[in-house]
Amino acid sequence: MDTFTHTAFDTEFGPVALAATGVGIVRCNLPGSDPDSLVDEVIARTGLAPQEGGELVDEAAEQVIAFLEGDLREFDVDLDWQLTRGFHRLVLQATTAVPYGETASYGEVAALAGAPGAARAAGTALSRNPIALMVPCHRIIKSDGKTGGYGGGAAGTDLKQKLLDLEVRE
Repeated sequence: MDTFTHTAFDTEFGPVALAATGVGIVRCNLPGSDPDSLVDEVIARTGLAPQEGGELVDEAAEQVIAFLEGDLREFDVDLDWQLTRGFHRLVLQATTAVPYGETASYGEVAALAGAPGAARAAGTALSRNPIALMVPCHRIIKSDGKTGGYGGGAAGTDLKQKLLDLEVRE
């Protein structure tokens, strides 16, 4: 049976977990999420067997820590997009083009994905982002400049604002 590697680690924003296939990072949860649920989800969605640790997840973990400490602006790891399809994948791929320290609206990212006027659908795609942080969905905000939702209600919205604030710190 094929495997995926995974790791979990603590950050100042809370615990983070990562999973990788031979293609790249397939899953990165939001800080503060349950690391064990990530492993269970990847098993269920890919049919792969888990293996703790590995060069790719260890390198990605170092980059996540550096990012959350404000020392990294751009991730340099391969991504495995297999947990997304169709329009959702296009939205997430378009989101990777939003530079560090900048934001785009849901409507703008929908247009980048080839579907102008599909802001709500883009929001749904972003809410299901399996590769958080590396696919910087926190950079996508409402057209009125308000933060908008983020992974799990008020706590998620607070995390989104902290990530945005991190990126504008000088």
